[in-house]
Amino acid sequence: MPAFFGLTPNDKDFILEQIFNLMYYIGFSYRDAYRLPLFQRKWFIERVIQEIKNTNSSKAHASAEENAMRGKSRLQTPANLRRFT
Repeated sequence: MPAFFGLTPNDKDFILEQIFNLMYYIGFSYRDAYRLPLFQRKWFIERVIQEIKNTNSSKAHASAEENAMRGKSRLQTPANLRRFT
């Protein structure tokens, strides 16, 4: 029986990967992502995956102009998602 009942290094890597994805793709702060309950963290990640799959399958060949004509484009990226500008 192990003397320590905490997280293993593999568990820590998994949690950090989830936090990174929430920060990178959704714009969460580290603190907010870290403090999310596990079920909510999982839901957000699964929702982003679903959205990416829907976008890739339905608009695989759509150009930016086609998306603009359909009203599916953003004029400006949301402020919390702007990176490296």
